[in-house]
Amino acid sequence: MATPTEIQKFTVSSEFCQFILEMMGELYTSHEMPEQPKESFFKGLFGGGAKSLDREELFGEQSGKANRSVAKHIPGPNLDQLGQRASTAASEISRAHQLAMERGEKLNLLEERAERMANQAQDFSGTAHQLMLKYKDKKWYQL
Repeated sequence: MATPTEIQKFTVSSEFCQFILEMMGELYTSHEMPEQPKESFFKGLFGGGAKSLDREELFGEQSGKANRSVAKHIPGPNLDQLGQRASTAASEISRAHQLAMERGEKLNLLEERAERMANQAQDFSGTAHQLMLKYKDKKWYQL
């Protein structure tokens, strides 16, 4: 006999393995389902039988009372005001965009003017230097 801490070796013959499926029992026996009995006239008339109902028929708008937790769209003045505010905001954004574009154009013009003035100042400096070199060695009375 083996203790719980020991491992016990056992062998199974091949003949035993062939018949193992026949030796296993079944938990239940299968039977075909009987045909459902037909509902009698009086049971159908007086509501004796269970009837499957749709959820919408019981709780939806078809039942006459709608669910209170379901939100419904009710148009009102708030929606109109919201539309006006949205259009006002859109026009303000387009106006700000237009002003930014105009400011960019003005900055480009200003940059071109500054570049032109820098070029003219460079030309003037060169001309003044040439003039200074021309009259450098001459005295004031020789001019």
